[in-house]
Amino acid sequence: MLEKILERYPDLFLRLHETITPEITFKTFQRIADTFAPSGTVSCTRGRVVQSLLKESTWSGNPLFHNNYRRAGNIAIETGTAARKPIWLMAHADICSYLTREWDGRRYQVSPFCEPRKGEGSREAVALAYDEKQERMVTIAQGELGMDKNEKMYFETNTANLLPFTRVCYSGDATWDKNTGTITGYVDNGIGSTALVLAAGVLAHYNADALLVLTDEEEGVVTPGNQAFSRGSARLFARTPAEELPDLVIVSDLHEEVSAVSRGDLDSIPFGQGAIFCGAASGAKGGVTHPRLLTFQRKLAAELAQQGIALHENPGYVSRSDCVSAMNVTPNVALIGVPGAYSHFADTPRANIIDLVNLAKSLVIYTLVAQDKDWQNRYLA
Repeated sequence: MLEKILERYPDLFLRLHETITPEITFKTFQRIADTFAPSGTVSCTRGRVVQSLLKESTWSGNPLFHNNYRRAGNIAIETGTAARKPIWLMAHADICSYLTREWDGRRYQVSPFCEPRKGEGSREAVALAYDEKQERMVTIAQGELGMDKNEKMYFETNTANLLPFTRVCYSGDATWDKNTGTITGYVDNGIGSTALVLAAGVLAHYNADALLVLTDEEEGVVTPGNQAFSRGSARLFARTPAEELPDLVIVSDLHEEVSAVSRGDLDSIPFGQGAIFCGAASGAKGGVTHPRLLTFQRKLAAELAQQGIALHENPGYVSRSDCVSAMNVTPNVALIGVPGAYSHFADTPRANIIDLVNLAKSLVIYTLVAQDKDWQNRYLA
């Protein structure tokens, strides 16, 4: 199936391997991951960073950038010339955060705006507020974010004048151990956001009609029901005319085997072996990939291996993400990401640079293959 792509774009794999390198990938990841983006703030935080990355890079084409697409709060990047984009790629750009409440003279009680996964104890954290003059979020306090023995979340700081509902986020600078390939920091979901930015830059060199969306409010409030998830993408779908909705949505997020991570069994996680795809999220409570697409993805993985790109099937657990809202507009939803651990700071969050490189390359090829009408008739429900 890659023969058609190579006939049309003979320089494709050379461009991929020359531009999506570990060095370029980490620099992109670092810029995105080191920018705090609590849910609801993506357009005034990571939006500016993504726009700068696309403008400054030597590897990117000239995709069309939107910092608040359809006023739904999400970042969007358009490639291709057609008004309708049949293929959408999604990765959430917001991070887990907490809201300050009562102050007891030493600590603020906080309300989680995400799923808390850290047990008793604390980690370094910062409080953020919107600066009207700079039109961005700025750090206004430092301290420790943690959970007490009664399972109550708190932010401990010397700053006593924080207003109610101030955003608090864990601190965590991006790092790269070149010996092991391990990268740390806000891998959830700096990983997916980085892959989409890199993919957009390459796709802009070709005639690929796609919309790449870095969503907001994927984290949000966690309840048993799906409506608490992916509210930024849900708003976007709701504000998109029916005739412009996608035929295929590819969702990229961290694939974390929660049970293995909770046991501390990191050896069972396939770090450094490539990108991974999965057939269902959250035990089928989230997105479920159609058998046609799964068949294609298995074939694609085999052909990509011949081109030096690693994509493998993940038979394990994947959390819900923007697949929740995507399933409401199309039965064709793919779940492609990378292995990761400690996404919500139960310990230092981590992934692997090699997996991220392979994810970005896989998304480019997937998107180009999916442009073909014969392919769409064969593999889309």
